[in-house]
Amino acid sequence: MKIADRIHLVGSGKFGMELTEPTDCNVYLLDGGSECALIDAGGGIEPERIVENIRRDGFDMAKVRYCLLTHVHADHAAGARFFHDRYGMEVIVSREAAPWLENGDLEKTSVEHARRGGVYPADYRFPACPVARAVAEGERIAVGDIELAVIDAPGHSRGHVCYLWDEEGRRSLFSGDTVFAGGKVVVQYIWDCIIPEYAETVRKLHGLRAERLFPGHGPFLLSRAHAHIEKAHQCFERLEIPPNL
Repeated sequence: MKIADRIHLVGSGKFGMELTEPTDCNVYLLDGGSECALIDAGGGIEPERIVENIRRDGFDMAKVRYCLLTHVHADHAAGARFFHDRYGMEVIVSREAAPWLENGDLEKTSVEHARRGGVYPADYRFPACPVARAVAEGERIAVGDIELAVIDAPGHSRGHVCYLWDEEGRRSLFSGDTVFAGGKVVVQYIWDCIIPEYAETVRKLHGLRAERLFPGHGPFLLSRAHAHIEKAHQCFERLEIPPNL
């Protein structure tokens, strides 16, 4: 589903548009002309539904070269192995989280905790996945004629990054699970959700003055995204926690 020039929503689960399997995050396809990339990979239960949407929007899977992960929670990263194995996509993730994905680490990714809490069924699988490139803040990723800047963004989880795209004066932020429409956040009882880091990340994102926001769940924003991010920033500045998604 085309949602903006060169951006398609191809996956979205129960906390979004119910476009694909319920465990999926928002999965975006970025059209770089000569090649494309996925932003996040979904929960891995029915990844074929994401593929169907990509093809329905007129794209050949051979053109989708990269899978860029914002972080390695299962709803964002468990589908990466499918796209790597079936379509040869190069998986890109933060340097900190890369070994957790490559080893299928159920503790560092909080999958074991989530299974114990009933978030995922007891037989839920998080397959290890090879990483083609591990990135950190300041690096850039080329997808055809599009260039994305990597921004370190811990808080919701360790090893979280956002991707920033500047296009003809318009700034778009793929924010993963850092900040959402309405100034919401996702604070969870997991080992690496750290409130001071979260506040610092939102302060950094607020300073970017992004016009468009493409978050990991819920609605995307095609204008005035900075006003929504500012709401979360102001909450943290008052020593409060922004509303939870």
